[in-house]
Amino acid sequence: MLKRILHRYAPAPAGRSRNAAAILLAGIALSPLPALAQQQAPMLDEGVASGELPPVAERLPKNPLVVQPLESVGKYGGVWRMGLRGGDDNGMIAKTVAYEGLVRWDHSWEKVIPNLAVSWEISDDATEYTFKLREGLKWSDGHPLTSEDIAFAVEMFNNPEYPANSNWIDVQSNPASVEVIDEITFKFVFEKPNGTLMDTLASINGTQVLTIPKHYCGQFYPGTNPDAAKMATDAGFQNWSFLMEDKCAWGWETSRWTNPELPTISPWIVKEPLSGDAARIIWERNPYYWKVDTEGNQLPYIDRLNMRVSQSLEELTLLALNGEIDFQDRHIATNANQAVFFDGQDKGDYRLGKVVQSTSSSLVLQLNLNHDDPVKRALFQNKDFRIGLSHAIDRQEIIDVVFIGQGEPFQVAPRPESPFYDEKMAKQYTEFDPELAAKHLDAAGLTEKDGGGTRLMSDGRPVRITVDVIAALRPEWVDMLELMQLQLAGAGIDIEINNIDRALFYDKRPNNDYDAQVWAGDGGLDVMQEPRYYFPSSPESVWAYKWQAWYTGAEPSIAEEPADWAKKQMELYNELNAEGDAERRSELMREILAIARENFPVIGVSLMPDGYYIAKNNLRNVAPSMINAWLFPEPGGYDPVQWYFE
Repeated sequence: MLKRILHRYAPAPAGRSRNAAAILLAGIALSPLPALAQQQAPMLDEGVASGELPPVAERLPKNPLVVQPLESVGKYGGVWRMGLRGGDDNGMIAKTVAYEGLVRWDHSWEKVIPNLAVSWEISDDATEYTFKLREGLKWSDGHPLTSEDIAFAVEMFNNPEYPANSNWIDVQSNPASVEVIDEITFKFVFEKPNGTLMDTLASINGTQVLTIPKHYCGQFYPGTNPDAAKMATDAGFQNWSFLMEDKCAWGWETSRWTNPELPTISPWIVKEPLSGDAARIIWERNPYYWKVDTEGNQLPYIDRLNMRVSQSLEELTLLALNGEIDFQDRHIATNANQAVFFDGQDKGDYRLGKVVQSTSSSLVLQLNLNHDDPVKRALFQNKDFRIGLSHAIDRQEIIDVVFIGQGEPFQVAPRPESPFYDEKMAKQYTEFDPELAAKHLDAAGLTEKDGGGTRLMSDGRPVRITVDVIAALRPEWVDMLELMQLQLAGAGIDIEINNIDRALFYDKRPNNDYDAQVWAGDGGLDVMQEPRYYFPSSPESVWAYKWQAWYTGAEPSIAEEPADWAKKQMELYNELNAEGDAERRSELMREILAIARENFPVIGVSLMPDGYYIAKNNLRNVAPSMINAWLFPEPGGYDPVQWYFE
């Protein structure tokens, strides 16, 4: 009978989540653990003895989440050392310590499983989602976490005066409201169906709703504190919203890690905060963290995190080689470093693990289809031109030189591991064929050349494309572009590589001040959740920034009506988001992909090869293979709370 119940309520894979009456079990405990003697880390003993902290049984919820250790039950203590790339590396922090939402993904990124919420119900039309929290949850300062906190956070996201842009709800097209049923039960209510909410809440974006505790942040909000406006001006802020942003920055904004007083539900609390000149960030265990191991030991096992802040990748690489980083892959685990890290394992007393990339293509060339120059706009929108460029790229040379033979020619398409994999889409126009490239470039109207062999546009100007790139983010992108520059020159196309910093890279988008930009191929595994290259879905769809502005409504001043094929995709995606049936959502996504395959808006290079991580040999319970994505954060998605030092 139990097996039948568990099968009935087991969450379905991503893209196939069901409208379950309740999700009760997914590899974790159903109920409290009365038979287990709950234990705490020795570093908390003094606080309990002095009365500063309640006993561990009073700090834990009645039904703590039980984490199954990967290898063995661990032991307490130690400091996890790692490195941050400068003082604004908020992504690294979020992926490491902040992946705690109402629900989460399992380790295979296939099932949505309980986390802070133990169960949920979804209405047939996907407009209402009712959640039940664990009973007795507490913020890191010991204050109860209740349904009121969720309602307050949503109120902040919906407040036009508070600059808390949301990645988990569409506050413009389909805002959410919260109905508080009791202390641990609440309901999200949407104006229109929201069929993909569970996938979103399980991602890193879903953590945002648990970042604005009402008992602390409410003091800065006029809706809960009549003196909030005066408090803000007395503190030197223009109005309450600026003080709120300073004290309670939403989600994973960098400023969130600058306020040690802000309560959290994460396993570690920031003690030495992030600042403009910080050399390191120190974190200590959260005494009210709500997870235990299978023997009742409160997690995490590791006492502290020490994040070295450095602008120098060379410094961080040297620290790892010297055995002074306990776990890391971001920033330092590059292709260029792989050989030296492999050779240095014995001396540094570390090992290398496998990281499966969620991205499809190692580099995506995004021509600006909305270019302000009408001649370039017409050229870039010409499919023959894009096909000609693609056939002029010798992908195997790039793979051999830059990736040491790892990978295969690949467009921007779902990866082979994805249920949406389409070999035709992945492989079209990837053959290096100068004659075929010339044929398509001629068909695009580029039949004339200047004295240097560069093809001429319709107004007589040479085809010269400036490509923006951030070398500091991915050094291999410049290596790839330099090879592509030589290859495309052979086809009569002049490429100029423009290496700029990240701030300027983003600032150029709303100003439409670019010919092309490059990035990695997001959406290889997170196909439904990250469709930026399949249709103009978000500001990351740089190839059609004005079209995405029309779709999202976020920047109406620059919006431009899309081509019919892109509008059709937008209609399909809206239908997908409103669809409660998982199979129908998959069908709609395949229709979107088929249109993308036919219109070929962006150019990919090669399938992103597997990466690697560096882990000290005495760091245990670390999964030998991990998936690396933004929506499914690594290493946070693999329960670092159960890592320990031998």
